[in-house]
Amino acid sequence: MGDPHGVGVVGLGFISRAYLHTLANHPTVRVVAVADLDPARADAAAATIPGAEAVAVERLLHHPDVATVLNLTIPAAHAEISGAAIDAGRNVYVEKPLTVAFPQPGRSSTGRRRPASGSAARRTPSLAPVRRPPERRSTVA
Repeated sequence: MGDPHGVGVVGLGFISRAYLHTLANHPTVRVVAVADLDPARADAAAATIPGAEAVAVERLLHHPDVATVLNLTIPAAHAEISGAAIDAGRNVYVEKPLTVAFPQPGRSSTGRRRPASGSAARRTPSLAPVRRPPERRSTVA
């Protein structure tokens, strides 16, 4: 069956209890690390999961055993945490919304620069630069 899939959980508010309970009892998943703005909350969560450690977010994102980051932060932090996890080479699972603001032209919803050209931009319309249609001019004088 192989090694369990390592998950790091960022954000340990109310909904995290349901996720942690489910993941801790899943045979192919292992919660490796947990992080929260409140270190005491992270310590308390880690104490309930065998083998999990409470760490800072930055350490969780670069933890060698974390393959996927489960982002349970507040919506305003979703883009920042998800983008940092992607930059660290991790898979990301985040509940909606990914972001609470519209991205700037040339940037993805995580705030990362979009490729201006290349195969990814051609295959994935959402990665292509944002273009606005030309303005219509009235012909009525």
